[in-house]
Amino acid sequence: MSFRGEQVIKGTTYVFEAIAQWDAEKQQSRQKRIYIGKKDPVTGAFLPNKKYYELYGEDADTTNFQTSSVMKSVDFGNIYLMDHASSACGLKQVLMETFPDCWEDILVCAMHSCSENEALYLCEDWAHNSWVPSAPSSQDISRLLKELDEDRRMLFYKKWAQLRGEKEYLALDISSVSSWSELINYVEYGYNRDHEDLPQVNLAMLFGEDSRLPVFARIYPGSIKDVSTLAGMVAFLDQLQLKQMHFVMDKGFYSAKGVGVLLEKYIKFAIGLPFSTGMAKEAVRENTEAIASPANAIEVDGHIYYAAVKKLTINRRRTYLHIYYDRERAAKEHDRLMHKVIRIENGLVDGTVRMDSTEAQKYFSFQKNREGTYNIHRKEDFIREQLELTGYFVILTNDSKDPEYILNIYRTKDVVEKSFDNIKNELDLERLRIHSDKAMEGRIFIGFISLIITSYIRKIMEDKNLYSSYSLSKLYSELKKLRLIQFKNGKQVLTELTSNHKAIFKAFNMKVPVPSSL
Repeated sequence: MSFRGEQVIKGTTYVFEAIAQWDAEKQQSRQKRIYIGKKDPVTGAFLPNKKYYELYGEDADTTNFQTSSVMKSVDFGNIYLMDHASSACGLKQVLMETFPDCWEDILVCAMHSCSENEALYLCEDWAHNSWVPSAPSSQDISRLLKELDEDRRMLFYKKWAQLRGEKEYLALDISSVSSWSELINYVEYGYNRDHEDLPQVNLAMLFGEDSRLPVFARIYPGSIKDVSTLAGMVAFLDQLQLKQMHFVMDKGFYSAKGVGVLLEKYIKFAIGLPFSTGMAKEAVRENTEAIASPANAIEVDGHIYYAAVKKLTINRRRTYLHIYYDRERAAKEHDRLMHKVIRIENGLVDGTVRMDSTEAQKYFSFQKNREGTYNIHRKEDFIREQLELTGYFVILTNDSKDPEYILNIYRTKDVVEKSFDNIKNELDLERLRIHSDKAMEGRIFIGFISLIITSYIRKIMEDKNLYSSYSLSKLYSELKKLRLIQFKNGKQVLTELTSNHKAIFKAFNMKVPVPSSL
């Protein structure tokens, strides 16, 4: 909605174009005015200013003011940023090469997922009010999701992986995505990482260490475990033509078989070792007395750790076992464990915890007495063993014997955990309401493209300390205030660039937008 009006300021009548725009932060409609001239105080004739001629040209009619010449006003700043991000990281070029017939619709859907916390079928209305090249309808989107088939997705992943993967370490992790549909073959009950009673699919993903960009994603049935997923991901490396891989994985991925595959393929890795393995327990016990020596202290991100290294040969390949001790973490884990034991014990006494519960059986033994009641005994040896392991963690690698370097590499998996939160919560994948395999795979692919854009923006925000002033959603809200006004004669103009807009564009190394160049 727009109109032309007049305003008297200090006795002078000014003429303006008024455009209504939605303020997402204040959740209300606001009016933006563009002053295009003033009225002669004696004759009442319209006296155009420079802005008027910029919009309408030198030959424009200055006598007819009955109807507005504004066609529409659209969100611009947030789209301008996402478009820059897709170009700067190379995503747009790969999409154009891989999906020449529909890359614009893919990018529009991905931008919608980045910008709005709402279902994808609402993309059309959003697109009509945004500076984007297309506005796919819900029917268009349904068709698009089904057309993003395996061959085309793999071609994209191959080109994208070649652009990203050779330059950096890749962190691998898996997360569950719950679904309401029982019509999808991938959806199965399994170990749900979000502790929900819903069938799920498992989403495995590779992320770059330096860029923090996702490189590859693969869907697995919900019942498949992490260690099996590792073998499946390795099988795709040949197709992706990634020859210098570096896997960084949590301890949930560890298995002797999986490590054997990585060693056989000469793939470098750093993987957490669970204390359910004798190798990890033995390594800690061998180093308990010596590891806390000042000679073994290292500093990573301002935190002090103590480290020891043990050389191993596995399947005739050289590997290193890095043992780390964190005193601060040890104290917290010690207290947390004892609080837990005491809480369970109190529950056993007052009847709120059953003796046959898993936790009770883990930490306590029970002896029936003559009165028919039970004496409760703490399993001291087991609890002592658990306490001896507090503060320790072990990493197995075939990469380097430098403990500081390996710990820095291993911390990249934090990127994965945050990114999975983004793709499920912020990008509207937390609940899949898709009813076919093809549509689900296409929807997750759109989410993957969205995550590339979001991850790039988040990385710059962190590097440039923008998080001190904005969350990601607030950054988008601030940029939405910069709108593009389109006139019926083809002219377009931006609303006022604020100092905040300029600072954001500078942080992202973006040119300040000029309407004529858009």
